[in-house]
Amino acid sequence: MAKIVVDSGCDLPDEFDLWYPDVTWASVPLTLTVDGLNYVDELGLDVLGYLEHSERSAEGPTTAAPPPQLYLDAYQETGSIFVVTLSSKLSASFESACLAARLRAEQVKGSLTHVFDSFSASVGEALIAMEIAEQLKKRLPDIELISNVEKFISNMSTYFILDNFDTAVKTGRMSKTVATMADFLNIKPLCAGVNGEMKVIKKARNYQKALQQMIDIAKSNVDDISDRILAISHCQAYEKALASQAMLMAALPFKDSFITTTSGLCSTYAARGGVIFAF
Repeated sequence: MAKIVVDSGCDLPDEFDLWYPDVTWASVPLTLTVDGLNYVDELGLDVLGYLEHSERSAEGPTTAAPPPQLYLDAYQETGSIFVVTLSSKLSASFESACLAARLRAEQVKGSLTHVFDSFSASVGEALIAMEIAEQLKKRLPDIELISNVEKFISNMSTYFILDNFDTAVKTGRMSKTVATMADFLNIKPLCAGVNGEMKVIKKARNYQKALQQMIDIAKSNVDDISDRILAISHCQAYEKALASQAMLMAALPFKDSFITTTSGLCSTYAARGGVIFAF
């Protein structure tokens, strides 16, 4: 039987097991460190407690990719293994997963372990895992499944809108001056996955306008929205995510949608109030 393996940057919906009861899957955790204290980003992590610690910290959090051995442990199945990791340009998780795949190939002759670079994170990874599960239902040859999923990845869009810039300042991703000005002017940057990197593509004067910019881009650039699922994750911002879902579903003909919460890893960079979108 095939197995899906993701890293903890993947924010799967709570309903995943209900939707795909026949799929075996595992999550490999990253490690989050604040003031010398390590948090393992796994099911059961007190994400709110971790966030509060990060917000109090003068230096802020750091993150570390899983070592290859953790992936190898997750690969202990006899069938094909399909792996989804954070973008290789954002984390060394992809590299660790690939090294573990090579080790499995040496240990289990004739085995297949294919690692997909998501070029994304959070619900972007989740949509890819769901696409693998859908392809598995069709009982396709592995090579055809891989080709279909790679095509899915190349067509997927990922966006996020930040509400809080404290972590970005602490980790050196944004200057304190720019962050202060953005707060003062209520500027909400619309960020997108561009070739596997997260970049600011638009700047709006409030969250609603940033959301409208995303809608306008999707209307111009995406031809097959009616075949896509709108996936949303949020960092302690459920009401905002719910309102965003309603606005997006009213403006664009997605076939379905779900909302989930960010893991520890994605909460680190989205920060409190951040919302992530993929479709």
